[in-house]
Amino acid sequence: MIDRFVWEWEWQLPLIGTLAIAELGFVAVWARRTSRGCHERRSSRALALFTAGLLVFALSVMSPIGANDERLLSMHMIEHDLLMWVTAPLLVSGSLALVADGRWLPASLGRSIAFLTHPIVAFTISTVLLWAWHAPAAYGLALANPPVHGVEHLSFLVAYIIFWWPLIAAPFVLGGLQSSAARVGYLLAGAMQSGLLGALLTFATSPWYPHYALVPGATVASALADQRLAGEIMWYSGAIVFALAAALTLRAPVRESVAVAG
Repeated sequence: MIDRFVWEWEWQLPLIGTLAIAELGFVAVWARRTSRGCHERRSSRALALFTAGLLVFALSVMSPIGANDERLLSMHMIEHDLLMWVTAPLLVSGSLALVADGRWLPASLGRSIAFLTHPIVAFTISTVLLWAWHAPAAYGLALANPPVHGVEHLSFLVAYIIFWWPLIAAPFVLGGLQSSAARVGYLLAGAMQSGLLGALLTFATSPWYPHYALVPGATVASALADQRLAGEIMWYSGAIVFALAAALTLRAPVRESVAVAG
């Protein structure tokens, strides 16, 4: 069904410009911190992680994965998984490796970060958005309206930057969970959300999103098969990421950040 689209890329100049500005802004902060004697190895790692996060974001949205997200739910799910499980932790890891303890932040910004990255708040935001955007009405609206589709992707990215922060941040950093046990419990709660949603998609007896049955060449049966594949992608990819994060959490000393992405 997507043979003629499989190599299609969607070059989005506004998005490319936004990513370039984000990279330049980070490089400016990185250069300033480095000039002030920031640990060279940690500083280099920060730049590499943040840059990798932006590249994965561009890949997920503009590559054939993103170009086919309105034709196949499975492609759309891969796109979402890359945003939530790869881009978000890379950006958080890069940012935290650069800012260290965060004491240089303005007090008002520090308070906002502390509130948003409180584990209960971070978990609630990410969970609500995960389920809300996968509700048929909201999902259909995103597919039918490009600006809403963009908001969907941006909200997933922001929500999971907030989600990953308490896990990756060291205990002495704003929002960082204080023990390995707390991190594992937090991970388990997050894994249950994506796992349950993936299972519901996998074992559904009818398509949740009629849009995919109306794609040229598609049928209700093919849309249902694609939906089940999408559910399995969410189920298994989330499980792998959470298992890896849990293993790293248990191995890492409490005083250090959990190296989720690197």
